[in-house]
Amino acid sequence: MALQSLQITTVTAMRARDVSRPTTEQQDSADRRPLRDEAPRKAEQPAKRPEPPQRRVPEPRRKPEPRRRAD
Repeated sequence: MALQSLQITTVTAMRARDVSRPTTEQQDSADRRPLRDEAPRKAEQPAKRPEPPQRRVPEPRRKPEPRRRAD
């Protein structure tokens, strides 16, 4: 029923299903990788000291643009 409301034919749905399947290589590599909760946590890095603030160099002052007459 849901396929009819979206106007998707069964052939289109089956093709989309086949395309979305991972290749055997992708499936094998995914199976070898540990799951997120099984992976060891990264060692915490020591806290960095805050860098001193940079001195801002003031921009040179610009001449104001000449006023133009309104036409």
